[in-house]
Amino acid sequence: MLVTEGAFYGIVQETWSSTLGFLVDRAVSEDFSAIGAFTVCVKITGAWDGEVRLHCSAPLARCIAAAIFQVEADQAANDEILDALSELTHIIGGNLKALLPQPVTLSLPSLPDPTDWAQTTPQWQMVCRLTLLSEGHPFAVTLLGDFPAAARAQSPSHWGRRVSTEYP
Repeated sequence: MLVTEGAFYGIVQETWSSTLGFLVDRAVSEDFSAIGAFTVCVKITGAWDGEVRLHCSAPLARCIAAAIFQVEADQAANDEILDALSELTHIIGGNLKALLPQPVTLSLPSLPDPTDWAQTTPQWQMVCRLTLLSEGHPFAVTLLGDFPAAARAQSPSHWGRRVSTEYP
């Protein structure tokens, strides 16, 4: 696997800390329902194809928008919430690029159906899913990817070097 759970967790922690000033903890329960949550995704295409999805509970989404736009949480509008979550997802995707075979590009953030993780990409498999807590609220970050492409990318005949999977 190109991206380890530890590296993925490190990227999420650093993004939350540096962008929001929020701490991230592992959730006690691995259960998180994306139903009723805000969901934003960024597709990764190129030498490796995949997608990063952020599933965020409404209370946490409001806290995130409040931190980014410097408003009270109950004053954060849905557009601000989606903009804030889109920015975080794009930052996470950008940091993941360093761990993936090159070249890869990121799409603009989009709003997928949160209940169907393979809705447009049935060949993708779950690479990693983190269920986390921040500000006392749950959220999940999912990395989906094309394992056959990842396996080809790791082959010396297709890719000259392996990228370290440890987050600095």
